[in-house]
Amino acid sequence: MSGHSGIASGLEPRSSARSGGVSPFFARLVGATAVPLYRIRPLRAVLRSIAARLEGGEYHSATLRAVFERYHGVRIGLYTHGGCFLPYHVDRHTTIGRYSSFARTARIFNRDHPLERKSTHALFFNPALGYCETDTVPYTPLVVGNDVWIGHNAIIMPHVREIRDGAVIAAGAVVHTDVPPYAVVVGNPARVVRYRFPPPVIAALLEEAWWEKSPEELRATQPQAFFGES
Repeated sequence: MSGHSGIASGLEPRSSARSGGVSPFFARLVGATAVPLYRIRPLRAVLRSIAARLEGGEYHSATLRAVFERYHGVRIGLYTHGGCFLPYHVDRHTTIGRYSSFARTARIFNRDHPLERKSTHALFFNPALGYCETDTVPYTPLVVGNDVWIGHNAIIMPHVREIRDGAVIAAGAVVHTDVPPYAVVVGNPARVVRYRFPPPVIAALLEEAWWEKSPEELRATQPQAFFGES
């Protein structure tokens, strides 16, 4: 799916992922090994580094996407890169489209501490800390669209459900509400200050759903629009 109706498919088969100069067979072998080994926490940083090196970095690595979906609850589209690949910078129940860019200081929070209880402390709602059996504070699922840019120190707060295709979240913005397609938002609380294109152009871009294509296809068909080449 794409544009107005959802998120473009994010995962590229490992057989076609870039392999950083090693044989595709060896890259696939490492990927198949890394995903189950990732449950061993002391190995996680090393496994992420190896997977990125062998599979063409964050832009291409199917293994990174597999471990973030399986262990961190974050689904990340192809060619997206940046802080979304830092564990715990993006809360679980987040889906991110293709070609999106995250500053490594950006954060996404999909739930609040429970203000209505006697205590807001995580000991009372996080089973991982050993004092409760179930997690009783719900997450708000978030969809971040395709070609979204989230800048330095930007924060997406709980209760935001959608950041639409082409949106730009400025550095330091604190987002409390959904963001429309191709909107540029700034400040705290974040507000729309302009749109990247006029409404007819935005509608055409959403209909085109160019993010479903590879960079090679886009270079071949629209070199000026994407690469500034004639």
